[in-house]
Amino acid sequence: MRSIVLVVSLCFLAGCATVSMVPGETTVETGLTKPQSALRVASSEYCDKTVSEGWVDTSGGLFGLASTLLNGAPEEAAVRDDYASRIGAPDAAPAIVLAQISNDATAARTGLLDVTGEARAVLASDKEVATSRSDVMSFERALVRAQMSYRSFQGALGEVEGRSDMDTDSVDAELDQFADTIDDAREIADELADKYASLNTSIS
Repeated sequence: MRSIVLVVSLCFLAGCATVSMVPGETTVETGLTKPQSALRVASSEYCDKTVSEGWVDTSGGLFGLASTLLNGAPEEAAVRDDYASRIGAPDAAPAIVLAQISNDATAARTGLLDVTGEARAVLASDKEVATSRSDVMSFERALVRAQMSYRSFQGALGEVEGRSDMDTDSVDAELDQFADTIDDAREIADELADKYASLNTSIS
């Protein structure tokens, strides 16, 4: 994304509120279009799923999410209840672990595609339909969770590869597809931010 500040700032978004408070203005969002409402719902559900499925570790709080995204997992993560440990990457049968990573990566990618579809619907809406700040930030928050999930899958795969010479081409291919989906979502996030900025500039 264009600015690392944008990534960190979205960590303050704990949910999809309908009243947005920003310096110098109060925006009460009423009468939202279906695509906008659907985007926030889909983004929130995706974020919840990444946690409930164990793809991301939120034990460090919101600032921990940003830190992990920017700097990678800390060394002590290996002794925590992280994704790799939960699926048995250090000691379970490699075939079982690889299948789990592949299934989870597929689910994470499919879920992100659904959220991105809602974001595209907002972009395709009439120019007169304002893109809300909550729409932009909720989608960016889902994108961060997708990136963290990808890191989890890559980390677990690395552990398996380190102790087994099994063929991992199919898992690598699935992770590559997920990475491409994340890249597409990143471009959509930039477009959403641009639409929000241009519409709000035109009415100010």
